[in-house]
Amino acid sequence: MQIFADNRLITKVFAACVCLVAASVPAYCEEATSISIEPARFGFEISNGELRSGNGRRVTTNDDDGNPVTATLHVEVGDHRIVLLPDGTLVARKSSEAAVTDRAFTPVTHDELLERLANEFPDFETKKSRRYVYVYNTSEGFATATQRIIESMYNGVVIHAKAQSIKVHDPQVPMIVIMFRTEGEYQKYQRMPAGMVAYYHILTNRVVMFEQASRPPPIPEMALRQSLSTIAHEGAHQILHNIGVQQRLSMWPMWLAEGYAEYMAPTSAAKDLRWKGAGQINDMRMFELEEYLKSRSNEALDGQTIEQTVRAQRLTSTGYASAWSLTHLLAKNRRYDLNAYINQVSRLGPLEGLADNVGSFKRAFGDDLAAIEKQLVVHLKKQPYKSPFADFPHYLVLVSYNDGRRLKREANMFPSRETALLWEREVLAAIPADQRGTAEHTIRQFPNRVAANRVLLQFTRNK
Repeated sequence: MQIFADNRLITKVFAACVCLVAASVPAYCEEATSISIEPARFGFEISNGELRSGNGRRVTTNDDDGNPVTATLHVEVGDHRIVLLPDGTLVARKSSEAAVTDRAFTPVTHDELLERLANEFPDFETKKSRRYVYVYNTSEGFATATQRIIESMYNGVVIHAKAQSIKVHDPQVPMIVIMFRTEGEYQKYQRMPAGMVAYYHILTNRVVMFEQASRPPPIPEMALRQSLSTIAHEGAHQILHNIGVQQRLSMWPMWLAEGYAEYMAPTSAAKDLRWKGAGQINDMRMFELEEYLKSRSNEALDGQTIEQTVRAQRLTSTGYASAWSLTHLLAKNRRYDLNAYINQVSRLGPLEGLADNVGSFKRAFGDDLAAIEKQLVVHLKKQPYKSPFADFPHYLVLVSYNDGRRLKREANMFPSRETALLWEREVLAAIPADQRGTAEHTIRQFPNRVAANRVLLQFTRNK
């Protein structure tokens, strides 16, 4: 999900108590401290000011083409009003340019939206469904796979949210998905960081993606699986923001915002590239957590991983995996507590966030983060998991050296030669300088993970 440039948070504190009681489960009640978020963080060029809820009111204003429309008042910020236009875009208007009215809000129809998008994206193909409009110049196979994942995910996310006793509603406007054939076209539309293959734009309410990278990936099918996993994640953000689970412009704790989207969006590693279902194992994220699980003994689990994940304001790829795994643990083992927590943060209004992510987490799930991390490792090791790249070629790195007393061996396997080379360099650099001259190292290619793992086990048994 895209959030704009970091700006200092202006704090405005107020107390709110949310009490939720589940059958046979103690009531969970937290006095939550909220802060206001500067509008500039989301790209609005307006000053921070007193927040006032829109309360479902409508206003008359002009759209960006100067046409008069009836919009929904999303939130008031000082002397400005952020409003939802009939096409789903959030824009800021001076209060004098957005007068409250009794007129009904009439969202743009699918056909009207497709006509506008056809003018914006000439020569693109279009499709529509009950809730979505798709605009693309990609291959038909890519567009079909994307539509299949997003459409099947919508109903599953709604059902799952209702099971958590979260109020949901139908989207107010059609949801837009834009698919570019090339990375160059995608970057021309809006400049994004390298490596970001898709995003959900909160202001325009669009999911945007590309099919073909500027540099051909070493293994195209692997890259496609990774891309569709990201597309499902961004599609989950779009759904959650449009059915009322997360209000647009509200700021959830990063671990929950991204972990919950990952929880909702696992895709199959099989050839049909489909959505697996909310709460199923996210094979892409489990793949990233393999090394973490291998390296953790009970003695090493001090809760730091949990605290770092919960505290983070930005997440790396591994951070996304950690956020997903924590959400998955809580959803399976602390379901009522997680449901209560999600219900609490779902009440955050536009431009509101929690003041203390770690404190609110501990009040919801307990202070003993080391115990939670131990539960997490045990939980993940029990989950059925098949590497999404098990049938692809794997590269085995074998390193041995003499430390003056005995021969030491290090080995690891990777689905790409680039990551294998990186790991090899790191291991060699970590060998003491006086022992480095004894090192022998090689990278061997195998047709699949099973073949590589067989040799890895033989090598490490001889330690």
